[in-house]
Amino acid sequence: MTTEPSMLQVALSGFHAARVRYLNMLDEGHPEEHLIIPAIEATYWACVLDERLEKEDSVYKSSQEYGRGVMLGTRFARNRATHQLPMLIKKIPGIIAPIRAPIRVEEMVWMPVQDLPEGQPAPRQQTHYEAHLESKPVRRTIDQIADWFASEQNRPGSLMPTLS
Repeated sequence: MTTEPSMLQVALSGFHAARVRYLNMLDEGHPEEHLIIPAIEATYWACVLDERLEKEDSVYKSSQEYGRGVMLGTRFARNRATHQLPMLIKKIPGIIAPIRAPIRVEEMVWMPVQDLPEGQPAPRQQTHYEAHLESKPVRRTIDQIADWFASEQNRPGSLMPTLS
């Protein structure tokens, strides 16, 4: 059974709405811990969309593109702590490039894999988590997911809806 295109649209719209809230709060200088709410929402929507596309599009599922690796790592994070997802990221001092105004002296990053809650083994997803998310800024992951979804929308035969 395939997902209704409108439901894929809902998931994509949900991801982008959460991302916009996250970026607006980032630009307004909200404390990092306040950014967790839209960041985690964007993560959930992205994983929902990725899972549906993986089930229904064999080309998407077998993709070896960088963005697909980011998504597999993101799913590892989400799967590791579904009920405690905010505990996957931590605030660290310092400035991390690329710098974004307003300049911040702290950053929310994904926690090292050994600090994550225990979960079911998922070696492939864990490898991608370590390569693409671990100790990297959450904002960078959200941007990479948006870039991946945009490129997937342009792939001939993609089931990814376009925003209207």
